[in-house]
Amino acid sequence: MRRTLIVSALVAVTWFSACSKKSAKTPDDEQPKPDTPAKVDEGRYLGVTVGFQYSAQLTGPPTYPNMQNQSMYNPEIGRPDLTWESWTEQLGQSGVDFICPNLTGSTPNPNGSPVKIVAILNAIKKQGLESKIKFALFDDNAASWTAQWNMANGRGYGYPPAFDISDEANWRYIYDHNYKLFYETIPDANRFKINGRPVIIIWTGNPYFVDNGAGNISRALTYVRQKCKADFGFNPYIVLNGDFFDTDPSVASAGIADAKHNWFGPPSTSYTLGSWNKVNVGVVVPQFQNPSVPPQSYLNPDHGRLFENGLKGTAGRGALLTLCEGFTDYEEDAAMWRAANINGDGTERPYAQSGYDYPNQRINLLRKYSRDPFPAVFKLEAEGSDNFGGAAGGNGKANYYRNGNIAVYETNDAMGGHHVGSIQAGEWFEWLDLPFKDASAHIKLRVATSGADRCVHVEIDGVALPAKTLPATGGLQTWTTFDYGAITNPAKSYHKVKIVFENGGANFNWFQITGS
Repeated sequence: MRRTLIVSALVAVTWFSACSKKSAKTPDDEQPKPDTPAKVDEGRYLGVTVGFQYSAQLTGPPTYPNMQNQSMYNPEIGRPDLTWESWTEQLGQSGVDFICPNLTGSTPNPNGSPVKIVAILNAIKKQGLESKIKFALFDDNAASWTAQWNMANGRGYGYPPAFDISDEANWRYIYDHNYKLFYETIPDANRFKINGRPVIIIWTGNPYFVDNGAGNISRALTYVRQKCKADFGFNPYIVLNGDFFDTDPSVASAGIADAKHNWFGPPSTSYTLGSWNKVNVGVVVPQFQNPSVPPQSYLNPDHGRLFENGLKGTAGRGALLTLCEGFTDYEEDAAMWRAANINGDGTERPYAQSGYDYPNQRINLLRKYSRDPFPAVFKLEAEGSDNFGGAAGGNGKANYYRNGNIAVYETNDAMGGHHVGSIQAGEWFEWLDLPFKDASAHIKLRVATSGADRCVHVEIDGVALPAKTLPATGGLQTWTTFDYGAITNPAKSYHKVKIVFENGGANFNWFQITGS
């Protein structure tokens, strides 16, 4: 997500743009077994940064088609609402507690204005995820402070010079043009809080971006607290990068900072665990590549092991907060969304091209280290399967929603989104590494059928279960939830699930793994 900060004059320093100048040591590299449930304290919280201001991500085509982590979802021109719906479905599947839209300020460059976040909020409401996913404020302050201030003073949107934080008039770039707009956009009920206090995470205090910091950063943060109290009635929970403490030692005084993070540092450090004020804060990245300075900035995903090791070393070690960069950050190969495993020409897109072993791999790892790794009800979207096959063609729209021979449609079912339709005899959908909480779990299918005698069977880890007859719903746009029945597996275990429509004649929206 740092690409928003890069200008050509800064190629020599862009390696820093993904890390603190002072990083904590990385804990040991022992890997958990894939089938071992992660141990995460229920009082700990997992979140992700999310881009929201990139029109190419929302409506396509991608600005950086040569990066590895290309999205499975192909945005539809003129329909950013469908992109938000797809992303929020994926966020719900991941089990994260909070998201951090990447704030870059609003004036004079309005591209990252916090008011635009309302689109994400609306999608979360539509998906019924308000109680599960909250919003924390992530201040990408090299952009929101430094680049905005320089642009306002006729120097262009970039840096140097560094933002002069000693001038109180400049604090409007911190609060009035950024934080205030965020809290006016995100209602209190939707804010992520620690001890009842909305969370603010600020990216960097390095002198390259923040000038005259000594004694003045603490003044500016005190001002932020005063304004939040006066305007919104709360005292924020502020998490600072460790370099703030070097630039201005007074931020260690009581009432200035609440916790500390140390970001990450390619090419060697993919995660950190910052500890201060008796609070641990983790930062994790699943992969990283700044294309301006290859290969110095590269962090190899190692078939998901880099990400799992980072999550184990942060959320798995009891971090109060773990922030993962960045759910939609394909432009730096740090994404966690569903990744494309088929190219636009229909050829396979393997690990060497994508950095993923399968499309939902990083979403599954987030879920594994969330507070609810084995949810009582786990919903999977039909159009988001890891693999599919058995169909001879699509729906007349080439590569609509995702690449390949699959017919995806915008759905009329509750909560919006998409479904798979025009299902043919033998068409199948497969998901890998799905969590089953109960020893006797049920699989429930959301379907619409063209008539009677439509049959489906489920395969668990390659073993086919008996075929079942789907109910006649009264038409392909009339939906019902069909309980396939109990499936016996060890409690709290992971499995491959394949759903096969034996004779077609159905539409398929989603399925759930439930306890009964």
